[in-house]
Amino acid sequence: MSNSSQKRNGFSLVELAIVIIIIGMLSSIAIPIYYKYVDNARRTEAVASIGTIKSQILIYYAMEGHFPVETIYTSVIGKTWNDIKPGELTGHYFVDNNFHYRSTDGVEFRIRCLNNNKMENNVWLDHNGDWKFEVEE
Repeated sequence: MSNSSQKRNGFSLVELAIVIIIIGMLSSIAIPIYYKYVDNARRTEAVASIGTIKSQILIYYAMEGHFPVETIYTSVIGKTWNDIKPGELTGHYFVDNNFHYRSTDGVEFRIRCLNNNKMENNVWLDHNGDWKFEVEE
């Protein structure tokens, strides 16, 4: 039998190389987009939990006339000034002890979510409502 009459089974090396190159190009586009969506999900979870803490602080302020005083950054779980129970701030990316609060004078406060190697930076909210996405100052 001659070579020209034999049936071809499978792909040639060139065809396989082209498929691998196409898959590589698609991956190089898709993977950064995927990581951007994951980072946005992490940031959204942190912001939502900080919003829960802020609500509790504002309730305390409405009742007491000042923010709860915590001279050093401390976990918000178990404090008498809020109704947040253990596990309420725990989500897919963060746990309760990633969230801390500080107000040295009862006039200004700052809430932070430690990045916990889940995000590039910490997430902060201060008494003015300003959000910061950066490392600790």
